[in-house]
Amino acid sequence: MEKLVSPCTSVCRISVKSGFCEGCFRTRDEISRWGNLDYEEQKKILAQLKERRGVIQRFTRRRTR
Repeated sequence: MEKLVSPCTSVCRISVKSGFCEGCFRTRDEISRWGNLDYEEQKKILAQLKERRGVIQRFTRRRTR
């Protein structure tokens, strides 16, 4: 069974505001289930992470200006 590499960046802090890890943008549930997910489920989460990262970064930049 093919698996993808974990997107973990070793910055393991869950944001109280977003509920996402500040390093990899996964939820606690996604982090804990990652090793048990099949390839397609992992791929789906990775696609969501790109969107989450963009939303969080745009929000953060807007608040710091």
